[in-house]
Amino acid sequence: MGAEHARIQSGRRFAWALVLLLAVEFLGMGLFAKGFFPYKKSAGGFAMPADQPKDIGSNRTQPEAQYDRLVLMVIDALRNDFVFGNESQMAYTQQLLRTGKARGFTARAQAPTVTMPRLKALMTGTVPGFLDAVLNIAEGDTSSSLQHQDSLLWQLRENGGKRINMFGDDTWLRLFPGLFANADGTSSFFVADTVEVDNNVTRHVQSEIKQGEWDVTVLHYLGLDHIGHLAGPHSALMGPKQREMDGVVKDIHEIVMAQDRDRMAASGNARPTLMVVLGDHAMNELGNHGGNSQLETSTAFVFIGDNVNAQPLGDNKNALVRLLTDEVAQSNLAPTLALLLGVPIPKESLGVPLPQLLESVPLSQRMHMLQTAATQIYAVVRANEPTALQVSLTEIRAHPHTYMAADCHDQLLIGAQLQCLYMAALAQHSLAANDDAERAYYTFMNAASKHLSQALDGYGLEYMGVGIALLAVATLGLLWLCQHNGAPIVHTKARQLAVSIPAVVMWASQLLAEQSTSLVEEEHQLWYFWVQTLLALRAATSTGTSGMLRSLAQMAVFRLVRAWNQTGQKWAGEPDIRGMLNAPSAAPLLWTLVIAVALLVNFACWALHRHFRRPPGWSRVFRGLLAAACACALAYHMQRAHTQPGTGPARGVFVLTALLVVIGCVVGSGAKTPASAVALDALMGFMPLLLLLTRPHNHALFAFFAAIFALFFSNSSQPSSISSSSTGHPLRPSRALVLQALAHASFFALGNSNSLASVDLSNAYAGVSQYNEVMVGILVFISTWAGPVWWAMAGAALLVLNAGPNRSQLLLRVRALVAGAHLWQALVLLSLSCVATAMRSHLFVWSVFSPRYLYQIAWFAGFYLVCGTAIGFIWLAATMRFSVHSSFVPAMHV
Repeated sequence: MGAEHARIQSGRRFAWALVLLLAVEFLGMGLFAKGFFPYKKSAGGFAMPADQPKDIGSNRTQPEAQYDRLVLMVIDALRNDFVFGNESQMAYTQQLLRTGKARGFTARAQAPTVTMPRLKALMTGTVPGFLDAVLNIAEGDTSSSLQHQDSLLWQLRENGGKRINMFGDDTWLRLFPGLFANADGTSSFFVADTVEVDNNVTRHVQSEIKQGEWDVTVLHYLGLDHIGHLAGPHSALMGPKQREMDGVVKDIHEIVMAQDRDRMAASGNARPTLMVVLGDHAMNELGNHGGNSQLETSTAFVFIGDNVNAQPLGDNKNALVRLLTDEVAQSNLAPTLALLLGVPIPKESLGVPLPQLLESVPLSQRMHMLQTAATQIYAVVRANEPTALQVSLTEIRAHPHTYMAADCHDQLLIGAQLQCLYMAALAQHSLAANDDAERAYYTFMNAASKHLSQALDGYGLEYMGVGIALLAVATLGLLWLCQHNGAPIVHTKARQLAVSIPAVVMWASQLLAEQSTSLVEEEHQLWYFWVQTLLALRAATSTGTSGMLRSLAQMAVFRLVRAWNQTGQKWAGEPDIRGMLNAPSAAPLLWTLVIAVALLVNFACWALHRHFRRPPGWSRVFRGLLAAACACALAYHMQRAHTQPGTGPARGVFVLTALLVVIGCVVGSGAKTPASAVALDALMGFMPLLLLLTRPHNHALFAFFAAIFALFFSNSSQPSSISSSSTGHPLRPSRALVLQALAHASFFALGNSNSLASVDLSNAYAGVSQYNEVMVGILVFISTWAGPVWWAMAGAALLVLNAGPNRSQLLLRVRALVAGAHLWQALVLLSLSCVATAMRSHLFVWSVFSPRYLYQIAWFAGFYLVCGTAIGFIWLAATMRFSVHSSFVPAMHV
């Protein structure tokens, strides 16, 4: 009794210490994230007409508005080649470009390429914070509102007196609450809908644009983006959707042209309507977005209006191809439209007016517009650069040649350099409104915009510092916990490391890899290398031929796994097995594999029940439910391949999975039931859900995972520890280390990467009829981490399968593994936090380190904390009441 009491007390102390340290780690991570991902608050205030500068040249009149109405048609995920490419189905839009009735540009978006931050950039001309990528999925979020920040729409309503309507993506309603006179929002996150979501927008073209009262109309179509998420940019649905969008462009253009003729005939003061067709972001070859790749950031601007006066591009087949490389920044839209519509530029805009859109403006007025734009952006420079001082227009008029002759590049400080360029442009303009003055203005504005866009200020360094300190405390505490709870890092008496050499080298290699942007982007290569290396070491250090051959077989299977999906950045577009299976000609092979995997799951379940001698009646019920769940998952994917899937099959999987868990872990258990049987039933019962939330071309990977798992077992009936080397060789890695490498490698093997673009939203709406943040968030996590979740459950089963009759030893082993895993995660989190702090001014901080940190938060909080610890301990507590003595399975080659 004394030993048992001591064991219980020790377990309680361990549990409380672990909870405390994980709470400290979680708090440290949260504080660091608060400082590193600050919500970008506006400096406040709005630009007003009275604040606009007087012309420094000879022009004494204010520039006139070139247009008095605006149609913004946003087509979500409109990649530039969808409009300008030879395969584009937007014939009417292309004809407008060919005949010079429209101007086209490739609009370069910045990461994160998701809707909310891109709309902010378009309407304010600013660079939104990376936190907007997270807030983008929170449909109930209001903290991201632009209600108190200057924007183009605010200027058009308040200073332009415009009546603004909006139909489409309800993100606009969250960004601009109360601004629209008439609005009808649609949810942007129910990606399974590609038809009604656009019909709900188009129905307003006739009722509102043709017959209604409006000055500005915003239309935001989501169907093309949803098709990309569901089936990629080369889907059979993409061509018809492009033709549908092109038809909307034609209808609206014809309506506004007829209205403009009537309006201008009735009033000499009326101006034409400007129509802008644009994308908020683009998509990669998988149909996803969020990252910084060329495809994701290459969207389109098409300006259609009477005063556009573009050069006709001709009817040559490749005439529009040059527009694929004619790039402008998305942030340039806000100042351009503000000047063309005669309202002040948003106060914090970093954009530069597009010179091509100002060509038709008389020279003197155009120069005044450029002075206005330069003055606005210089005010932003002064707010951010203390060395940029107030500029006196009187002084410049008095000595223009002095400022024109200054060599601005001699200035060492960027603020002084930008001030010099600004004053030189004003001086040139004060002498004459000519091309030299125009070039001087653009030289200054381009330099200022580039600097301000890259200036990464606003970090909460205090929060980041406290967060790093707490992470360091948690790391040291977890190190102490490992040292004193059955898994010492160092044997103090022997003065040597207790951790194997492969573990030390593997962990050190990842910590070093976090220092490099390229290695962060290509992290999958690190884990692929380590899986093969660890398996090779196990083969080389095996004491018998059987163990060596099994490790070599695992290496062969994993080589096939790593060839399945190309991921990362450098080789993401290279040929892979996924691409081969998704080719239309390979559809029979794809569905044969999908069906084969479902049958294999059911056969494996039958073989396991036969091996464990489970009661026949109970086994038939369990296997029947498993077969039904697999059939529902298969039906869902087949529906989605041809039409919009219903919610029934997916919900069937949810219900049946819950029943399998209850029946497998509760009803099917008894005093004589081996814990290993319960563990494997749980793994089998969870398979239909993983198959449901995984793309069909990835289903075969789970069969390969199972093969690698089965090859861990020998024909010997002697259990071997998951956490220790059976040979005692210093180079032999433990199974736990190999499982950790396999879990991380499987994340990338399923096609994921450290880019937000690899998050596959199409699987997050299985069985969901309405958007629900919690439900969708859980499904996104399971879908993205399906591989690691499978290996976590397999590892738990392996732990019980290798347990001896001594429960106290099993508990000590569990404590050691949990403490060791969290120590590893704390080290990675601490290292990444330090690197992110040091690299906060790096060019790739938003495109590489920020998404990597978000993924690390998900690894820690979602996978290691929730799946690995909380659910793991609950599961272990349930299985511990079953028979552990009979848990070892001598041969698992089924």
